[in-house]
Amino acid sequence: MGLSELFLQRHSIIYDYWLNTFWEKVPDDQFRLRPHSNVNSIAWNIWHITRVEDVGLNRFVTDRTQILDEGSWMDKMNLPWRHHGSGMSFADVDHLDQVIDLKALRAYSNAVRLCTQDILSQIDNIDLDACLQLVHVQKIVIEEGLAHSNANKLAENYAGWSKGRCLMTFGLTHSFEHIGEMSVIVSLLGLDLD
Repeated sequence: MGLSELFLQRHSIIYDYWLNTFWEKVPDDQFRLRPHSNVNSIAWNIWHITRVEDVGLNRFVTDRTQILDEGSWMDKMNLPWRHHGSGMSFADVDHLDQVIDLKALRAYSNAVRLCTQDILSQIDNIDLDACLQLVHVQKIVIEEGLAHSNANKLAENYAGWSKGRCLMTFGLTHSFEHIGEMSVIVSLLGLDLD
C-alpha cells in the first residue's frame, strides 16, 4: 500500500464516518451550541479543521491557492475571518456560531476534501522531505492571515517543518484530535449518535 492510498484510507474515515455522522445526527441548533463554558461548538470545530486542512495542504504542502479563495467561501459562510481560529475568544466563537451558514460550511468542507484527494493523486510529484522556510511561512501566517493571534510565534513554530509532516499533521492527526473534542461535545449535549 502506497502513501496516497494509506492516507486517503484514514482521511475518508474523517469525512465519510465522523463528519458525516455529526452532520446527519446533530440538529442544527445543537451544532452551534457550546455545552460548557470551556469548550467550542461542533460548528466551530468543523470550520477550524477545514481551515487548517485547506491552508496546511494548499499553502504549506503544494503552495497552491486556498479553496477559501477560489469560491467566495467567506461570503457564502457569512464569516469575516480567514484565519484558522486558534486563539479566538469564546465571545468570537459564539459570534461564529450565530452567523455561520452551516450548509455553506459543509460545502466548503467537502470542497477542501476533494482538493486534498487531488493533492494525494499527485503526491509523488511533491518533495515531502523539503522543509518550510521562515519567509514563506511568515507570508502565509502573517500576510495571508492564517493566524488569529501569536502570528510570529506560529510562523517560527512551522518554519523547518517538512512538507510530509504538514501533510500528515494538517490532513489527518489535527482533524482526529478535534473529532475527539466533538465527540465529547456530543456527550455534553446529551446526544446519542448510535
